[in-house]
Amino acid sequence: MSSAIHERQVAAWQQLLLCESRIVRLVEREFEVRGLVPFIFYDILLQLRYAPDQAKRFRDITPEVVLSRSALSRCIDRMAALGLVKKLDCADDPRGLIIRITVAGKKELKRAWPIYREQIEKLFGRHFKATELDFLADRFAQISRALKDRT
Repeated sequence: MSSAIHERQVAAWQQLLLCESRIVRLVEREFEVRGLVPFIFYDILLQLRYAPDQAKRFRDITPEVVLSRSALSRCIDRMAALGLVKKLDCADDPRGLIIRITVAGKKELKRAWPIYREQIEKLFGRHFKATELDFLADRFAQISRALKDRT
């Protein structure tokens, strides 16, 4: 690989991480200002809402969030204490844990969605043409599929 290509990869990677970090911080702040659930709760609730049976095994949530297992466990405990999720025993694995979204969790998703949609447009979407967004979505999906079984 040529040095110029490598430098471009590093530059693109650094900018991607910087943008993601800034956008997430701004969305987190907006959620807090508006009195919504913490953004990490929203992310987990969204995963559960669209999962089969609106539930996932704890181990299947872990690779989808930017939290360590112990931090995710504490987060799920806080969400359960607020009634946003329910923790259930896994029938086929005595050590397993299933996390299911509750009615209250769905209400929080619905309440937060307009703000999140607004933030996506304001902080990200408005910087691209539709074709560029399609390109990005395709490329990110390609990378995600390639890495899915490795996490």
